[in-house]
Amino acid sequence: METSRLPFLNSSTLYHMTKVSAETFKDHPAQFYKPDGKSYRAVSYSELYEIIIRIGLGLTSIGVDRGENVALIADSGYRWLWASMGITNIGSVDVPRGTDSTLEDLVYILNHSEARVAFVENGITLRKIASNSSAFPKLKVLIVFEPSANLGQNDSFKVLHLEDLISLGDRWIREKGEMEFHKRGESIREDDLATIVYTSGTTGRPKGVMLSHKNIMFNVDTSLSLYDLHFSPEDRTMAYLPPWHIAERLIETACVRVGASEAFTSISSLSQDLQEIRPTFLLSVPRVWESFYNKIQDKLREASPLKRLLFPIFQKVASSFHKYKSRFIGLEYSLHRISFPMEFLRRSAALAAMAILYLPNLMAQFVFSKIRNGLGGNLKYALSGAGALPEYIDRFFNSIGIPLLEGYGMTELGGISTRRRLDAITVGTLGKCLPGVEIKLLDEKGEEIHDPGIKGIAWHRGPHVMMGYYKDPDKTAEVLVDGWLNSGDLLFWTAQGDLKYAGRAKDTIVLSGGENLEPEPIEFALTKSELILQAMVVGHDKKSVGALLVPDWEVLDKQLQEWKSRLLQEIQDPNSDPDVRELFRKEIRDLVSSKNGFKNFEKVSNFYLLPKKFEPGDELTLTMKVRRNVVAEKYKNAIEKLYK
Repeated sequence: METSRLPFLNSSTLYHMTKVSAETFKDHPAQFYKPDGKSYRAVSYSELYEIIIRIGLGLTSIGVDRGENVALIADSGYRWLWASMGITNIGSVDVPRGTDSTLEDLVYILNHSEARVAFVENGITLRKIASNSSAFPKLKVLIVFEPSANLGQNDSFKVLHLEDLISLGDRWIREKGEMEFHKRGESIREDDLATIVYTSGTTGRPKGVMLSHKNIMFNVDTSLSLYDLHFSPEDRTMAYLPPWHIAERLIETACVRVGASEAFTSISSLSQDLQEIRPTFLLSVPRVWESFYNKIQDKLREASPLKRLLFPIFQKVASSFHKYKSRFIGLEYSLHRISFPMEFLRRSAALAAMAILYLPNLMAQFVFSKIRNGLGGNLKYALSGAGALPEYIDRFFNSIGIPLLEGYGMTELGGISTRRRLDAITVGTLGKCLPGVEIKLLDEKGEEIHDPGIKGIAWHRGPHVMMGYYKDPDKTAEVLVDGWLNSGDLLFWTAQGDLKYAGRAKDTIVLSGGENLEPEPIEFALTKSELILQAMVVGHDKKSVGALLVPDWEVLDKQLQEWKSRLLQEIQDPNSDPDVRELFRKEIRDLVSSKNGFKNFEKVSNFYLLPKKFEPGDELTLTMKVRRNVVAEKYKNAIEKLYK
């Protein structure tokens, strides 16, 4: 396949990229947004660039200097990109964060970054900061996206609306022209700091990851230059993830680089907007792909008896056909090398199975076309990042005709280090390294691992590796050694040379008998159950593994009625009810079992049902990862009960 055609840049900076894209793609739509909340309006690349210039000069007019940190407290939306590019195109540094950040996080981030100017999206965030003005001694200017947001009488901050800032930029152009914007943009070097992204973190205080223009542009250009994907100005995607999330930022920047379009939506209106925009590719996180899958299963439960009977059959057919096809063309991973005669036999058997399943799979794909149409009907592929994708979710989407490309990286890597290739998807793996990126796996003794199936900590090297943690040389020195970044992730090689995720080194649970285990594979297995929405495995320094489970109460109620003719509302304490416990014990025994590859010490010995879901900003990070320390502290009494 032909690689994407990228316009030539004199320098790998966000300023040069934005300028060249505006000149190259001019009248092509860059963004679609809903100014009235109902109908989409297009913003062309020329219009986008004019707005960015005016925001940049508006910031210049209020005294924002080159290299100055400017906070950007906003969620996914068209104005986020305007503000971010306005900041970075004049050589200043954006410091992004979401509007659902806690006051504690905002105080820490804004003070630690010494931001004098902050963009805020709405009145809620504006008032959150203004009502605690003494906690922000450095902050002087607040620029609000929403025109209706107002503080009234306020002596602590100067408050501007975004339109006011753009008007200041207009006045600068009328009086002095655009020369200052381009002068500052041309002065930016590739190694200059572009953004400080404070990681949400599953433990401890946020760390400010410093990424240069080169860090970001390397990841964008390398990802777009791979042979398997051909991006063009005709491509469209949808944005609903937090834009400071490094994967979403990578996609936003990549769209600008190739002249593609991005439409802004929300989880609540996503289904409707998918039909209008008909995206050619989508990015999401594993928990959202799980949510899509669960919604399909929910609809199935409400379907007619015939559909409930046929859908699992077609799902099994499609999954089996995809698995045998992967084996036949050499895209099924293994953790040990297979001899040529055995490989020949396996592929021959796979070919025979494909022949048997060929027609049933065609029927299955016809049935699944409704799911594909539900995602707009024009999707060429989808991307997943910011966490490990459960293998059954991975297999499901790939087998129904939605190729899912999993990428692996982290904020400290400016995006990704590996990605699966569209023409060589190996389900269950992270793919291979991007060109120019190196990964080595080290064991506990610091020796490099080359054999497949052996876990080691992943160290990364390449032009995408961060500059360091802002104002924290000690933590920087802990993870950056001779140009190599210690990711803290446990990976292993497959026999085919792909990488596979095994968990976080810091999440490793060590039982009192000395056995080491990774909680994520067990948690993935547990959440396959329709009874279990979320799970967190515990057991450090204990005899056995326990689990905190968030049930799907509606499914539990239905199963109790079908099995025992009982109503959930009649049960005073589900944790002590024998029927409830038996339902969950059976699910856990079936899912975390030897036949599914779990060792005896990895099996769950006890569980506790939690009353409420894990929520972003509390038990979950804003990228939907479990904050284990928060959950462990909040439910420490429940954990103690597991081991009494």
